Amino acid sequence: MIHPNEVMPLVSFEGCVPSEWLDYNGHMNVAYYMHVFCDATDAFLEFFGVTENYRQQTNCSTFVVENHVNYMKELHLGSNMRVETKLLGYDRKKMSYHHSLYNIDENYLAATSEWISLHVDLKRRISCEMPNALIDNLKDIYEGQEGLPLPVNVGRSIMSWNTDS
Repeated sequence: MIHPNEVMPLVSFEGCVPSEWLDYNGHMNVAYYMHVFCDATDAFLEFFGVTENYRQQTNCSTFVVENHVNYMKELHLGSNMRVETKLLGYDRKKMSYHHSLYNIDENYLAATSEWISLHVDLKRRISCEMPNALIDNLKDIYEGQEGLPLPVNVGRSIMSWNTDS
């Protein structure tokens, strides 16, 4: 069981931008934003019980079926980063969660990413229900984060362009 005081807010990643993550524009390349968000996702999964041991014992895991990234402000060489993760919702087979990536040196939100993942039977490669222990952990996380405000960019879709102008 997860104690609600452990999850508000849930810090799922901390790190520093290394030189090899910079692109030709002198800021962190978009691929590494996704790398950071993937590491945050792995930490979130571990936190609520989808560990290597869980995968081996149950032959189940999670698959990401959708994500959306918004870039707000650049991260540069040496920027110290933190990702906070909020569970937006869940049911027996899926969950939705949101990552907020902060530059902690300058105290700004650099990027956000919203994800949907399915719980999957790895042999059959189809979604399946999570065991009660995982559902109970998700419930504890959700309840522990109820007082947090909705993160920036939740539910935002990609901007469409008018090609007639």
